[in-house]
Amino acid sequence: MMLNKIIDDYVVSDQINEDDVKKLKEAGFKTIFCNRPDNEEKDQISVESINNKANENGLTFVHQPVIGGQISQKDVDEFSDYYDDAEKPIFAYCRTGTRSSMLWALSESGKRSVDDILSLTTAAGYNLSNLFQ
Repeated sequence: MMLNKIIDDYVVSDQINEDDVKKLKEAGFKTIFCNRPDNEEKDQISVESINNKANENGLTFVHQPVIGGQISQKDVDEFSDYYDDAEKPIFAYCRTGTRSSMLWALSESGKRSVDDILSLTTAAGYNLSNLFQ
């Protein structure tokens, strides 16, 4: 599990496993976002499994699956609502962390400058310059 901090309240990662959930609780996270569809890859850990572990550990779990390259404005608006309503800090994951970074970046456009968004996501390890061309 990677902990790629975009901002203090929003950290992204690649796919996690059940054991990672307790570590996230111990690290102080309050909410887990999953932006990955179930069965995207063979042997992928199920969303239900992570959701159950999150609930056992007193964490809120939000599943908003999106497909890379197909993120719509509806997806961004939905993410914004989840983000605004979520107890922070939030830990978000998908296969690599890119989709979770993209949703945050797109939801921040109009609130932050593009340069600021790209600087934050690049520092976290995600090159999203193609989003704003």
